[in-house]
Amino acid sequence: MRFKKVREIMTRGIITVGFEAPILDVIKTMVKNDVTCVVAVSTNGEAMGVISSTDIIKTLKNMSTEKIKPLKAEDVMTPFTIQIQPDDTIENAIKLMVEKNVHRLVVLSPQFTGRKPVGILSSTDLVREIYKDLAR
Repeated sequence: MRFKKVREIMTRGIITVGFEAPILDVIKTMVKNDVTCVVAVSTNGEAMGVISSTDIIKTLKNMSTEKIKPLKAEDVMTPFTIQIQPDDTIENAIKLMVEKNVHRLVVLSPQFTGRKPVGILSSTDLVREIYKDLAR
């Protein structure tokens, strides 16, 4: 499993929201698509940050409705700083997740200039792969 490539187990077709999208639209997108994470992108499609359901709960926990409504994606996202490419190994992805204490990595394509997301690799994807490997 260690030598498998990220592309082999990553989730393709990630859900994105605009960097400046209202928080209500971000939440609606997550609920509608039944996902716990979206990638915030700039107008040219570059990854700017990740918004998880935990990010939303932590940000909104003590806020009144009046203070929540004007928030935008950029106000709740975790800025994008960690990157991985489809041809990186699963072993490398695990090291990055542990080292950076994150549950997801946005996968960027080396074919595009900038930070164009092509997939996402979650800790759940890794656990699923570990199970497959151990259950053989």
